[in-house]
Amino acid sequence: MPKKNESVSKPDGSKLHALWEVVALDAFSAPKSSSEQIVRKWDALKRLFQRSTTVGESPFKPESELQQLPHEFVEHLTGPVDWSAPLSAFAATINGWSGTAGEPAVVFMVGPPWSGHAKVLHAWAAALNVPCIKPPTTQDILRNNLDWMAPSPERSQFWIMPELERCYLRHAEGLEMVRSFLEQAMRGIYGPGIIGCDSWAWAYLQYVWPVPCSNVLTLQAFDASRLTRLLRQLSIARSSSRYCFKNASNGKTVLCSDDASTEINATVHQIAARCCGNVGLALSYWRAALRSEPEVPDEEESKKGADSSGDEHIVWLGRLPTSPVLPDECNEEIALLLHTLLLHNGLEEELLHKVLPMPHLHIMALLLRLLELRIVEQVAGRWHIAPLAYSGVCTYLRARNYLLDHFQG
Repeated sequence: MPKKNESVSKPDGSKLHALWEVVALDAFSAPKSSSEQIVRKWDALKRLFQRSTTVGESPFKPESELQQLPHEFVEHLTGPVDWSAPLSAFAATINGWSGTAGEPAVVFMVGPPWSGHAKVLHAWAAALNVPCIKPPTTQDILRNNLDWMAPSPERSQFWIMPELERCYLRHAEGLEMVRSFLEQAMRGIYGPGIIGCDSWAWAYLQYVWPVPCSNVLTLQAFDASRLTRLLRQLSIARSSSRYCFKNASNGKTVLCSDDASTEINATVHQIAARCCGNVGLALSYWRAALRSEPEVPDEEESKKGADSSGDEHIVWLGRLPTSPVLPDECNEEIALLLHTLLLHNGLEEELLHKVLPMPHLHIMALLLRLLELRIVEQVAGRWHIAPLAYSGVCTYLRARNYLLDHFQG
């Protein structure tokens, strides 16, 4: 537990190269996008002038000769992420904070979609055995009912709320409760607590209620070095076999599960830059690109070469997926729908017509079309932007001057 009468400490400089790092929101530093542009141009030049693979290199593997890995095997190679792993970095960052003696009563943890900040807070609550506050119901929000978050009988009791974005609706009657909750939480009515919030909801709430920007933390971006180390960890976590991931376009090794080399492949740089250091998004791109060769009959097994020699297995990395293209006739209704899904980190079907100025059937028609285009998806009853469509949707909204989150600049 945090000590009393001490302020939130800054991250220790010795932690800068740790896999997980918790920093102030303003200290978030995304990998430079220029590196991805350089890689794209270089790959284009190589494809233009390359006539054949160099003798001694791994053979070129056309996409048509590869097949997508089964979902179960992809999960075996790349997950799940241990969200308790960042807890030591989180604990070091808030060491000394107690929410008393003139300190801020709450600390905020903000992160973009798929970055894992809410999962980290759930793991933190479980590790400390402290109350993890569930979101209010829709009725609570619309009726401004604060009974769901009754003051703790002991003001010093520590609590965690991982998902502030579930405490409001962009609706005439859906904002008063979150204002009241934030005002009381900041005054210490509920005792010291940590509040997690999706970055898009956080950007919107800055306009709804002047949330103080002190003591706002986030997970530092995963650059290519961090991402490489995480991918290695995930590939060996549940298997004793050695896996080598190779670029299908040139046969070069991207990374091997048992290789501790510090050399970073250009493909990993490209993924990290494209995803702005968002670890969840980066894993989505990595998983979508994994390929294997078709099964070979037993009598031809000896001809396969190194693809399955001994305990070594080769997994091919195909072309990185591109963001699905929005319909040509995209209009403000689609833009408003997409923006609403981001501001609420997903919404149930029955709530969409409460926050959008459109008939329910019209909203569903738009959603089904976007679903067919792989721009949205439905997860656990909520409609969300699909991970691989996120970059394109953000670009689309930026061009129309919609409110963006901190991580989009």
